[in-house]
Amino acid sequence: MAGLDLDLIRHALTTAREHGYAEVEIALGDSSFAAKLSPGKKAPAAKPATPETVATNGEAGFKYVKSPIVGYYQLGPKPLKEGEVLAAEDIVAVVNALGIANDVEAKVAGEVVEVLVEDGQGVEFGQILAKVKA
Repeated sequence: MAGLDLDLIRHALTTAREHGYAEVEIALGDSSFAAKLSPGKKAPAAKPATPETVATNGEAGFKYVKSPIVGYYQLGPKPLKEGEVLAAEDIVAVVNALGIANDVEAKVAGEVVEVLVEDGQGVEFGQILAKVKA
């Protein structure tokens, strides 16, 4: 895929998911890329998949690190582990999708209270990876 830029592919996949498309095909010169997306809920256009404070089951005040894409979770340069203090820009994980490594940036700052995934586990779009207390 020398002619196709990784950012272009990521953008095409994100756009396809946001608009509910089942397939993506990109061609540029001699390079091409095709993917079939699994069915799922259409992401609302007005709300990006960013961690936010959610009050569910008496868990008010927690923030969440979520997966930005469907794929397989791997530990990042600053792995998610209980007691770890995160800054909002830290790369905390990698989600591999279609052979492409996608960095997961912590959009929240605080202490990791609970990690909800294991290395190598499959994750869904928007799945909570860790609970963070601000």
